[in-house]
Amino acid sequence: MKKILGIVLFAAVSLSVLHAAKNSTVTYTVKGNASEAYNTMMDKPIKALGYRLPDPRKGVNDVYQQQYGSTTLDILNFMTIVNDKKIKPLLEIEPKLAGFNPFNLLAYKHMSKDETVIAHLTPAVMMEMLGITDKKVITDYTKLMDELDGLVSKTFPTAVVGHDTYEGEMSNSMMLLEMDFERPEDLDDFIDEIQEKVEDTFTKKEYIMAGFFDYMGNDGLLPSYDAFWTFSLCHFPYSYTIVDNEGAMPQAAVFAPCTMYMYIKKGTNTLVMGMPRLANWQKLFPMNSKKRTDFLEKLDKDMLETFKLIGFKEH
Repeated sequence: MKKILGIVLFAAVSLSVLHAAKNSTVTYTVKGNASEAYNTMMDKPIKALGYRLPDPRKGVNDVYQQQYGSTTLDILNFMTIVNDKKIKPLLEIEPKLAGFNPFNLLAYKHMSKDETVIAHLTPAVMMEMLGITDKKVITDYTKLMDELDGLVSKTFPTAVVGHDTYEGEMSNSMMLLEMDFERPEDLDDFIDEIQEKVEDTFTKKEYIMAGFFDYMGNDGLLPSYDAFWTFSLCHFPYSYTIVDNEGAMPQAAVFAPCTMYMYIKKGTNTLVMGMPRLANWQKLFPMNSKKRTDFLEKLDKDMLETFKLIGFKEH
């Protein structure tokens, strides 16, 4: 009887652990309109930590107002940041880390609320979505994010710190594709050609190439690669549908714009591409309308087909 009871208790504990809530984001809620302090932080203080802002997007809500005639937000900033010098040694171990680097240090304010929210994905959920298990990468990246959170906390000492949460495990969370190519005498010719093809193909399908970041430089910190870059991909009708208008969820914009990475390992003739799926948005921020869910599913399929159109094959 004791043995049976022990098995039942073990099963109950295991089930509770499986369904335990996990933090998906860290949020800082500041009273009033905190845009001035936020913008100041995103200038010299965050750069002093080693972060770059390759393609800052302030006032996205104003663009929504211009294009769609309405907005529910006073502030919506997609501020993609990356600490490339500290990231590069980790990319040597795990290139998938580029799937959220650059990432968005989001800021938004509802018109109807006297508070500003600053938020970003937690390193733990990033690692889970990217499928990263290397302990050094996880430990070092968590420390890096702790430094960032230290700056935000110092800048906004009165902020109420909270978290969005999710349950269960992430599955099928990444698009992973490859393209074999005939290596030319000058690799830059192929790189220029494929980058232009990616931009042109997605632009023709009404996506916005909202950013570009090249990890290659003269610092010698990526010796295992011949090329490594990221594109920031955005789809305005989709983002407006999800993060603005009635019943929208601006907190989901921690994912925006989506980062796709591409790299060529040293001496190889394979271009590797990776990108977190839009399905992750639904996992962390369950959509509150069928219209939003359908849009998400449609774009996830469309992006995969677009990569195949360019010449990629699923890995």
